[in-house]
This record gives sequence, structure tokens and C-alpha cells, in this order.
Amino acid sequence: MHSDAVSPGAGARAVDLLERLVEIPSVTGSEKPLLSFLEERYRGSGWTVESMEVGPDRRNLFIHRGHPSVVLTTHADTVPPFFPPRREADALIGRGACDAKASLAAQAIALEELARDGAGEVGLLVLVGEERGSDGALAANRRPHLARYLIGGEPTGSRFVAGSKGCLRIEVEARGVSGHSSIPESGRSAVDPLLDFLNDLRELKLPEHPAFGRTTMNIGLIQAGTAPNVIAESARAEVIFRTGQPIETLLAHIRPMARGKVELAVGYRSDPVSFRCPKGEPGEVVSFACDLPLLPAWGEPILFGPGSIRDAHGAEEKVELAEVETAVAVYARLVRGLLTRGDACLEPTRP
Repeated sequence: MHSDAVSPGAGARAVDLLERLVEIPSVTGSEKPLLSFLEERYRGSGWTVESMEVGPDRRNLFIHRGHPSVVLTTHADTVPPFFPPRREADALIGRGACDAKASLAAQAIALEELARDGAGEVGLLVLVGEERGSDGALAANRRPHLARYLIGGEPTGSRFVAGSKGCLRIEVEARGVSGHSSIPESGRSAVDPLLDFLNDLRELKLPEHPAFGRTTMNIGLIQAGTAPNVIAESARAEVIFRTGQPIETLLAHIRPMARGKVELAVGYRSDPVSFRCPKGEPGEVVSFACDLPLLPAWGEPILFGPGSIRDAHGAEEKVELAEVETAVAVYARLVRGLLTRGDACLEPTRP
């Protein structure tokens, strides 16, 4: 086999594996059946399959031989709700087909191709929880590894990515006193201070970054009250920001606005990050978050994966099967280059 090639059936095997992975529900918090499937696939076949505890009955998997200097990684979990896969023309439709089981299937087959070709210094890190707080990545980072490069898989449109915006998710809650809605003075609504705070956020002049672009905000969740004729005792919201600025810089603007109105907690945070790209790849900046910024102990990050972020999380989440097949060769070629030439096959890190 040529050192840059994969076996003729590798792409088809990735598609078959993808369909099997998408058949297994793995909404965040319920990833266990998918991890058990992967463990059964690799254990006893010359692979070391390590479990990394994340929480009660939750774990990551690290599949490898020897001591990998290059590690492939993506996440096993999906957003809800689960719906089973179906083929339509040249695409697979199903929850997780795009985000990120397409990457997982392509990485798994690339791992097997590399092992068949004699490359022993590569592993696959399968993480849980990426879609809701990245507790799997945080747990993995508490166990530093000697890997030099970490290749993440997310739906990047089969392009290498030069950077990703930082992500901040805040959870805010206002407290009031319940009462009868016909007697306003009998209580104090929690809705009013929450709306005041959210309106202040909407009027905030959000910063821009020369490389990462403008900061965006999404008020994604609002919950309040128990009935229309009861003064709301509590009200809460969750808001996500995508920014090129350090998260602390953004919080320095937001925290003073919350005082006296709402209690503020940080549900998730990751600073903007730059990724390495192969020589000749221009790369681009993306707005979505991933686990890579939370895994500095696992090597220099590189991001690539089949599928479009526009198809992720949707009611008809899908991936083009040709992209999955091509991704196997891309991952294998990149790993071989990193093992033989290291930094020489990569562009310098962008500021």
C-alpha cells in the first residue's frame, strides 16, 4: 500500500460504521451503549481500550497501541431528540450523522488503516458530553498525555480550520415573591428584573476581533412562573456568546450588569483558539465551539471533519457519504505526515 493511500474498501467501511453508530442513540448523558459498542469492536483485537471515568456510569474511551504521539478525537454524544438513520440519495440522515459521528466513523477506519500499515503511534480518544458542557474533555485533560498533536473531528465542511471563537454560556436567575395576579402588591415578579437584564445585554456593544470577527449573542432559553394568574416567583434564562475576545474580558462587561437584578453563573466557557493547518491549507475561522480548547494537555490542536455545521442539530441532520469516505484518507494522510515530518508539514500557528 502506498504510504498516502488507504485500502480500496476503507471508505465503504466508514459508511457502514457510520450507519451503525447513528443507529445507537447517544444523547448527552446516555452515551454508554455507543461506548460499549466501540469497546467490543476493539478489545481483544490487539488494541488497548482504556476507560476514563467522567462521572457516575459515564466514561471516555482511549483506543491505542503503544504510546501515541498523534491522537484523533471527537465526541460520542448528540443533541436531542434521537431519530433513527435513513439513506436518501447519497446522504445519511439521522441524529448525529453529521455532528459528529461522521468524524468518529472516518477516524476509526483511519486508525485501523494506519495500524494495518504499521503506524503504531496513533490513538483515538472518544469523548462524552461535548454538547452540554464538555465534561468528558475536562476529565480527559486532567489526565495529561504525551501526544504531540491532537486531531479533532467536527463538521467543518471537509476543510481545515485555522481558529474557533471562544464560547461563553451564562445561566441567570431572578427571584421574586408569588402572589395573586389581580393584586400586584401581593407579590414581586421575578420576570421584570430578568427582562431588564436581558434587555441590557441586547443593548450591549459587543466587541469585535480583527481575526475572529464580531461577538454574537443568543438568548436560547427563558423559563418563568407557574401560571398566568400567579405572580412569577422565579425566572431564568440561558444565553450563549461566541467571541474572539478572552472570556474574562466579556465577563467583565456582563457581571456588573447582573448586580441587583439576577444571579449569574457560568455554565460553560472556552477561550478563542488557533489551530494548526497542513501546508497549503488557508484555513478559516469558525464560530462553533468544540472540545479542543479544553484539551491542551493532549497536544497541538488541528480541526477537520466531514459534514456541514449548517446540517448539525437540525430536524433533518445529514451528511454526504462521499465526504465521509474522503475523510478517511485525509485523516490517514495527515497522521502519516505528522509521524514522519512533524511541524514541517504544518503551517505556523496564526496569532
